[in-house]
Amino acid sequence: MRLRRTVTALAMTAAAAGTALVAAPAAQAAAPSPNCLGYTAFCFFYNSNQQGSVAGWDMKDGWRGTDDTINLGGFLTTGPGQGVPVKNNAASATFQSPGHCGGFVRVYATEGWNGSVFDDVPACSSINLSSRTKNHNRAIRGIGF
Repeated sequence: MRLRRTVTALAMTAAAAGTALVAAPAAQAAAPSPNCLGYTAFCFFYNSNQQGSVAGWDMKDGWRGTDDTINLGGFLTTGPGQGVPVKNNAASATFQSPGHCGGFVRVYATEGWNGSVFDDVPACSSINLSSRTKNHNRAIRGIGF
């Protein structure tokens, strides 16, 4: 009888330990998504006037981007620019933030969130990037939201 209790106790301990070892994956920066229809989303477009292929970032849980965010991949939807890297290839952008139109996303022409060459994309708006950052977009940062 004592042996049965010991074996049962060991089995329960092993099962609990196995459950504890299965942990949630580590959080990572938001990867680009083709969806610019989320509650709060920032998207780059390959062409001006929000045309061509899209790469977007869902920011509903707060800004998760870094200066490396635009290095994560290419434009994802069909249309001109599909598969082309986002970095240095975007012509327009949209920053959706329904119900909270404060803050902006800053698009830098240099890496590391620095330099005096940038465009601001206000919340709840779309812009064509200026000649300073159109196809010279190397870093992005959310500010004030």
